[in-house]
Amino acid sequence: MSKAIIFDFDGTLVDSKKLIYRCFQSITKNLAPEKLDRAKNILIGPPLRETASKILGQENQEKLDEFISSFIKLHDNEVILHTHPYPLVSSTLNELHHRKIPMAIATNKRKAPTIKLIKHLGWGHYFKKTECSDTLTQIRNKNKLIQDILRSNPEFTKAFFVGDTVNDGQSANLNKLLFIKANFGYGNNQDWSMVNIKNKIETFDELLNI
Repeated sequence: MSKAIIFDFDGTLVDSKKLIYRCFQSITKNLAPEKLDRAKNILIGPPLRETASKILGQENQEKLDEFISSFIKLHDNEVILHTHPYPLVSSTLNELHHRKIPMAIATNKRKAPTIKLIKHLGWGHYFKKTECSDTLTQIRNKNKLIQDILRSNPEFTKAFFVGDTVNDGQSANLNKLLFIKANFGYGNNQDWSMVNIKNKIETFDELLNI
């Protein structure tokens, strides 16, 4: 096992897909019902503003801020604490922590719900660093999130990055981190031909044997 691991969050540690889709569809029905099919099939993972913009389409961009505020209210207040980790995640994180392997999170999810859920799950002591898209004033993409972790925490320079989407893999590759693909996540229908994958895991506990 590597000396350190950086994790994506949604689709890697927690299975939030159904609940997030439910939020997207509820808001889209109200603001742009003609885009409902798009809301049902949009990829979970990119930052909220990017995803909301794609759902609404160019002709509905004036509704973007309303979409985002509605999502934040619905998701953060009513949905987030119903989000569950994938099987064996909690026990595996505990074992990795017991082995003194440094762990961090780099996620396009916003900081408020990420920290709220981490505390709810009792994971706060596992991660030395949690970088979210909006942790700083300027919104950052996954590549930049990883860069900032590496800059402030040199012990992660040789880390594995565990994620579930092509963007996760490409961001890991750009930062010269070995990428582990979580096959149980959201990106299996994407084109992975340009991503260098070191390992694939079918269940989270397989990390303990890499």
